[in-house]
Amino acid sequence: MPRGRSTRLTDSPEFERVYRQGRVYRGRLFSVHAFPNDLGHPRLGLSVSRKVGGAVTRNTVRRRLREVFFASVGEGEGGLDFVISARPAAAEASFQELLAEFGRALRRLGVREG
Repeated sequence: MPRGRSTRLTDSPEFERVYRQGRVYRGRLFSVHAFPNDLGHPRLGLSVSRKVGGAVTRNTVRRRLREVFFASVGEGEGGLDFVISARPAAAEASFQELLAEFGRALRRLGVREG
């Protein structure tokens, strides 16, 4: 699956739509909101606040969550927008812990893993 701009949520109205109308999973490391789109491929939006840590820590969390997303969803689930909001505990979590929690989120949201 390509990882360019077409796979990312960038506009504030897109985030708001997913937050307001989508289904949500709230976990220890992050929350995941999911809402259908008409594009036929999944897109990801990330929200990592300063509560998670400094700039280096936040960017590390973003990179890990992006990799978790592509490893879990890939091309398996078409037409969904996801917004992952990291919690401070995500900064201390290993990649495997993030991956396991995202798998739980997908199952809870009724999304098949790809």
